[in-house]
Amino acid sequence: MSEKVNWSYLVHAASGPQIAAAAVIEVDAYDKFDVTIATGVTQTVDLVPSTGSVKLLVLNPDAPDPKLSYAVDGKDIPLDAPHVLLGAGAVSLLGKMTALTFKNATQSDIALQIIVGRDATP
Repeated sequence: MSEKVNWSYLVHAASGPQIAAAAVIEVDAYDKFDVTIATGVTQTVDLVPSTGSVKLLVLNPDAPDPKLSYAVDGKDIPLDAPHVLLGAGAVSLLGKMTALTFKNATQSDIALQIIVGRDATP
């Protein structure tokens, strides 16, 4: 049986246009992680088993900072704001990831919430 994950967003420029959307993504399973990335540390977080495909990924740091990052194909991606990837197409920008490696070059530990929605079979 599939799980339904509701999502929505609203982007509104002051005195300007706005864009809003909402929908449901169906996944076989989802996981929520609460991790703390200690200052000065590189830490790998296992997100999914080696089989299956990710359809939803949310990385939500309590204190977004360009000095907090994760690596994709050898490139550090700053977590200077929450990262929300909706749909298999968006998540595919990260390649065939099953884990993410975070680096915290800030002056304090940072709590990070992660939600992953996935299909259980390839």
